[in-house]
Amino acid sequence: MHTVILILGILTTIGIWSWRIQMARRGAKVAMDAARTLTNTPRRFAFKYKAGRNGISLIEDPREAAAVMMMEVARGREGPLTERQARIIDDEMMQNFSFTQAEADELSAHAAWVTNSVPDPQRAMRKLSELIVSSPQLGPKEIVDLDAMLVAVSEAEGVPTREQLALLQVFRDKAGLKT
Repeated sequence: MHTVILILGILTTIGIWSWRIQMARRGAKVAMDAARTLTNTPRRFAFKYKAGRNGISLIEDPREAAAVMMMEVARGREGPLTERQARIIDDEMMQNFSFTQAEADELSAHAAWVTNSVPDPQRAMRKLSELIVSSPQLGPKEIVDLDAMLVAVSEAEGVPTREQLALLQVFRDKAGLKT
């Protein structure tokens, strides 16, 4: 009888200790999950903030803004983007931004994607022009250079259209350039 009670006591002790170890593991797992959640919180909030903004609002780099502006001017001509316009945009980026062909192609593709989601080209040009003009790393020379880049894109297929001229004027008004 004493042996049976001893065996039952040992089994009970083993059961209690295994249950406690299992509960400690679960507690540690919950604590690790909470720690991971806390470490990912800043990134999660940044993503939610950016996800709520549209393509134009996400642009912070003046080179990216210039590429989108050139794409807007190119699309100011009726019809799809022509091969000549695309080539001039890439050439201007390679020449003025010291980009490689691959970098220019990548930025052109991104600019095309952004301009597809823009409902009003004039409003986009105003917003991007403000970003360019207020950029501390750009001086008057760079602003004049960007105007020349926009003119080159507008003249890619001949005489610029009224829409293209209107977009150029938006930039020139924001930049304080004389027409």
